[in-house]
Amino acid sequence: MTPSFIISIVSLVVSLISTAIAVLSFRRTRHAQEYDYSARVQIDNEKIITGGPGKGDAFTYSADLVNVGVKPVEIDRVYVDYGGETLDTSWHFHVEGACHIPPSGKRQIKFRLSEEDYEVAKFELKECLLRLRVRYLSVSGGVVERERCLIAIGPDNTTFYAQRSDALT
Repeated sequence: MTPSFIISIVSLVVSLISTAIAVLSFRRTRHAQEYDYSARVQIDNEKIITGGPGKGDAFTYSADLVNVGVKPVEIDRVYVDYGGETLDTSWHFHVEGACHIPPSGKRQIKFRLSEEDYEVAKFELKECLLRLRVRYLSVSGGVVERERCLIAIGPDNTTFYAQRSDALT
Protein backbone atom coordinates (compact mmCIF):
# COMPACT_ATOMS: atom_id res chain seq x y z
CA MET A 1 0.00 0.00 0.00
CA THR A 2 1.31 3.34 -0.93
CA PRO A 3 1.07 6.34 1.35
CA SER A 4 -1.13 8.22 -1.14
CA PHE A 5 -3.62 5.31 -1.15
CA ILE A 6 -3.81 5.37 2.67
CA ILE A 7 -4.29 9.14 2.63
CA SER A 8 -7.09 8.72 0.07
CA ILE A 9 -8.87 6.13 2.23
CA VAL A 10 -8.53 8.28 5.37
CA SER A 11 -9.84 11.35 3.56
CA LEU A 12 -12.76 9.29 2.17
CA VAL A 13 -13.65 8.07 5.70
CA VAL A 14 -13.41 11.62 7.08
CA SER A 15 -15.58 12.87 4.23
CA LEU A 16 -18.23 10.19 4.89
CA ILE A 17 -18.27 10.98 8.62
CA SER A 18 -18.64 14.72 7.98
CA THR A 19 -21.47 14.05 5.48
CA ALA A 20 -23.27 11.86 8.03
CA ILE A 21 -22.92 14.58 10.69
CA ALA A 22 -24.28 17.21 8.26
CA VAL A 23 -27.30 15.05 7.37
CA LEU A 24 -28.12 14.37 11.04
CA SER A 25 -27.70 18.04 11.89
CA PHE A 26 -30.02 19.06 9.03
CA ARG A 27 -32.72 16.60 10.16
CA ARG A 28 -32.53 17.79 13.76
CA THR A 29 -32.68 21.46 12.73
CA ARG A 30 -35.61 20.85 10.38
CA HIS A 31 -37.54 19.02 13.11
CA ALA A 32 -36.87 21.84 15.61
CA GLN A 33 -37.90 24.48 13.07
CA GLU A 34 -41.15 22.69 12.24
CA TYR A 35 -41.90 22.48 15.97
CA ASP A 36 -41.01 26.14 16.62
CA TYR A 37 -43.15 27.40 13.76
CA SER A 38 -46.05 24.99 14.16
CA ALA A 39 -49.50 26.36 14.83
CA ARG A 40 -50.42 26.46 18.49
CA VAL A 41 -54.09 27.10 19.10
CA GLN A 42 -55.40 26.97 22.65
CA ILE A 43 -58.65 27.74 24.46
CA ASP A 44 -58.99 30.53 27.01
CA ASN A 45 -61.91 32.08 28.94
CA GLU A 46 -64.09 29.02 28.41
CA LYS A 47 -67.66 29.17 29.74
CA ILE A 48 -70.01 26.19 29.67
CA ILE A 49 -73.57 26.66 30.91
CA THR A 50 -76.23 23.96 30.91
CA GLY A 51 -79.90 24.88 31.02
CA GLY A 52 -79.41 28.54 30.23
CA PRO A 53 -78.72 31.41 30.43
CA GLY A 54 -81.63 32.21 28.13
CA LYS A 55 -85.08 30.70 28.35
CA GLY A 56 -85.23 27.66 26.09
CA ASP A 57 -81.45 27.10 26.07
CA ALA A 58 -80.16 23.59 26.80
CA PHE A 59 -76.48 24.48 26.47
CA THR A 60 -74.41 27.62 25.96
CA TYR A 61 -70.70 27.73 25.16
CA SER A 62 -68.24 30.56 24.71
CA ALA A 63 -64.45 30.63 24.57
CA ASP A 64 -61.49 32.42 23.03
CA LEU A 65 -59.28 30.65 20.51
CA VAL A 66 -55.78 31.93 21.27
CA ASN A 67 -52.72 31.68 19.02
CA VAL A 68 -49.75 31.09 21.34
CA GLY A 69 -47.36 30.34 18.46
CA VAL A 70 -44.90 32.68 16.73
CA LYS A 71 -46.63 32.50 13.33
CA PRO A 72 -50.18 33.55 12.35
CA VAL A 73 -52.78 30.76 12.29
CA GLU A 74 -55.26 30.34 9.47
CA ILE A 75 -58.44 28.81 10.90
CA ASP A 76 -60.38 26.81 8.31
CA ARG A 77 -63.53 26.09 10.32
CA VAL A 78 -64.77 25.76 13.88
CA TYR A 79 -67.61 23.35 14.69
CA VAL A 80 -69.57 22.28 17.73
CA ASP A 81 -70.72 18.71 17.18
CA TYR A 82 -73.61 17.43 19.26
CA GLY A 83 -75.34 14.09 19.40
CA GLY A 84 -73.68 10.66 19.36
CA GLU A 85 -70.13 9.67 20.23
CA THR A 86 -68.92 9.51 16.63
CA LEU A 87 -68.98 12.26 14.02
CA ASP A 88 -71.35 10.33 11.75
CA THR A 89 -73.96 10.08 14.53
CA SER A 90 -73.95 13.77 15.45
CA TRP A 91 -75.04 17.13 14.09
CA HIS A 92 -72.31 19.57 13.05
CA PHE A 93 -72.94 23.21 13.88
CA HIS A 94 -70.64 25.58 11.96
CA VAL A 95 -69.58 28.19 14.56
CA GLU A 96 -66.84 30.07 12.71
CA GLY A 97 -65.59 30.15 9.13
CA ALA A 98 -62.20 30.93 7.69
CA CYS A 99 -60.35 33.51 9.79
CA HIS A 100 -56.86 34.65 10.65
CA ILE A 101 -55.42 34.83 14.19
CA PRO A 102 -52.14 36.75 14.54
CA PRO A 103 -49.47 35.71 17.08
CA SER A 104 -50.81 36.32 20.62
CA GLY A 105 -54.20 37.08 19.05
CA LYS A 106 -57.64 35.87 20.12
CA ARG A 107 -60.87 34.99 18.35
CA GLN A 108 -64.05 34.63 20.37
CA ILE A 109 -66.46 31.82 19.54
CA LYS A 110 -70.02 31.35 20.83
CA PHE A 111 -72.56 28.56 20.53
CA ARG A 112 -76.10 28.06 21.85
CA LEU A 113 -78.07 24.81 21.69
CA SER A 114 -81.82 25.25 22.08
CA GLU A 115 -84.01 22.83 24.03
CA GLU A 116 -85.72 21.85 20.76
CA ASP A 117 -82.44 20.93 19.04
CA TYR A 118 -81.31 19.09 22.18
CA GLU A 119 -84.52 16.99 22.24
CA VAL A 120 -84.03 16.08 18.57
CA ALA A 121 -80.36 15.17 19.17
CA LYS A 122 -81.02 12.91 22.16
CA PHE A 123 -84.09 11.23 20.62
CA GLU A 124 -82.46 7.79 20.30
CA LEU A 125 -79.37 8.40 22.45
CA LYS A 126 -78.69 7.70 26.08
CA GLU A 127 -76.85 11.02 26.38
CA CYS A 128 -76.02 13.95 24.14
CA LEU A 129 -72.27 14.49 23.72
CA LEU A 130 -71.02 17.97 22.75
CA ARG A 131 -67.53 18.56 21.40
CA LEU A 132 -65.56 21.46 19.95
CA ARG A 133 -63.78 20.73 16.64
CA VAL A 134 -61.25 23.16 15.14
CA ARG A 135 -59.71 22.82 11.65
CA TYR A 136 -56.65 24.94 10.85
CA LEU A 137 -53.81 25.00 8.33
CA SER A 138 -50.44 23.57 9.37
CA VAL A 139 -47.05 25.03 8.49
CA SER A 140 -46.70 22.49 5.69
CA GLY A 141 -50.05 23.59 4.19
CA GLY A 142 -52.13 20.58 5.27
CA VAL A 143 -55.32 20.79 7.31
CA VAL A 144 -55.06 19.81 10.99
CA GLU A 145 -58.23 18.91 12.87
CA ARG A 146 -58.38 18.87 16.67
CA GLU A 147 -61.39 18.10 18.81
CA ARG A 148 -62.14 18.45 22.48
CA CYS A 149 -65.04 16.90 24.39
CA LEU A 150 -66.97 19.57 26.28
CA ILE A 151 -69.89 17.95 28.06
CA ALA A 152 -72.24 14.96 28.01
CA ILE A 153 -75.84 15.74 28.93
CA GLY A 154 -77.93 12.74 29.97
CA PRO A 155 -81.43 12.29 31.33
CA ASP A 156 -80.21 11.94 34.92
CA ASN A 157 -76.78 13.54 34.97
CA THR A 158 -74.36 15.89 33.26
CA THR A 159 -70.67 15.08 32.78
CA PHE A 160 -68.18 17.92 32.30
CA TYR A 161 -64.87 17.01 30.67
CA ALA A 162 -61.94 18.61 32.49
CA GLN A 163 -58.91 19.71 30.48
CA ARG A 164 -55.62 19.26 32.31
CA SER A 165 -53.18 20.57 29.70
CA ASP A 166 -53.09 22.77 26.60
CA ALA A 167 -56.45 22.41 24.97
CA LEU A 168 -56.07 22.07 21.21
CA THR A 169 -52.49 22.35 20.10
